[in-house]
Amino acid sequence: MIRGNFRLREKCLSGKVDGAMHDFLGAIGRALAKRFANRKTATLAALFLFSLIFLLGSSPALHFNASLAGGASLRGGLLSKGGGSPPIPSAGGMPALGSGNDASESSSDSSATADRGLYFTAYRVARGDTLSDIAEAFNVTLDTVVSFNGIRNARSLQPGSLLKIPSMSGIVYTAKAGDSVSSVAAANGVSADRVIETNGLLSPSLEAGRSIFLPDAKLASFTLREISGDLFNWPARGWISSWYGWRSDPFTGTRTFHNGIDIGVDPGTPVRAAMEGTVSETGYNSGYGNYIILYHHAGWMTLYGHLQTISVQEGQRVAAGQRIAYSGNTGYSTGPHLHFSVFKNGRTMNPYNVLH
Repeated sequence: MIRGNFRLREKCLSGKVDGAMHDFLGAIGRALAKRFANRKTATLAALFLFSLIFLLGSSPALHFNASLAGGASLRGGLLSKGGGSPPIPSAGGMPALGSGNDASESSSDSSATADRGLYFTAYRVARGDTLSDIAEAFNVTLDTVVSFNGIRNARSLQPGSLLKIPSMSGIVYTAKAGDSVSSVAAANGVSADRVIETNGLLSPSLEAGRSIFLPDAKLASFTLREISGDLFNWPARGWISSWYGWRSDPFTGTRTFHNGIDIGVDPGTPVRAAMEGTVSETGYNSGYGNYIILYHHAGWMTLYGHLQTISVQEGQRVAAGQRIAYSGNTGYSTGPHLHFSVFKNGRTMNPYNVLH
């Protein structure tokens, strides 16, 4: 009975409210009819008012949602692919490490981030950026940034260029004939199951020429040194008296190509191996005077000329930084200095680009 009375009262109250609203709207309609002589104009005005009241009453707040096709999100002027929206820096700037905004976004979406798998963020290089700085800012390894972007010379990094930064550390590997997921994973010291999961592979076999991502794998240290331009140590400390490239011959003045750099040093200065390797050749000729040629890994060779004395023998293994000779003034030389040349697969390179 009480419940029935409550429902009855509720209906009565609802009816009163509806009646009051009806009377209120009717009054507004009559006022508009008096205001506008033209009944058509009055009707349109009343409809507009009723629609406005309905919209405001049906939704206390209006929300606008926008999404990009393919699960990509656009923030900070850069496009992040792959279903998620991790903190993305504005063009020409890296994310601030430990900033409040980054922390809040990461904490609110941490579980989703962990499940998104492999995706990449596009980053525009700013002036002063280094690959190491960029890798640290995105919490991935230097190997990752280098491999994912196919970088062969880190010193050629230019402001304004775009880099793809993957969501996890690892390297890109191109499968060769006979490769399988298990063999590639074992060779790189990573989990075969994780390789399959990360790349969405349906089979443990690999087609030759296919590129896959190896999570947590790293480049060979020699490869990374080569790309970073930190391959060779200076064989002697001094000043550069002649650069690599075309120059006027110091004796004849004719235009000739200088295939190395000349490092000005005092006679008898120790000359050291720029990198570990094997003594390929020693000897004397009219151009380089007393010279040494060292063979290194992956087709690299170095030549040391105008030496005073030689301290190694052909076939001998030498360590990086090991003394191999003393500088002099032998051969085609205008004064005491060390001539230093670098070769890659038999072709000369500017030594300055690979020295550190």
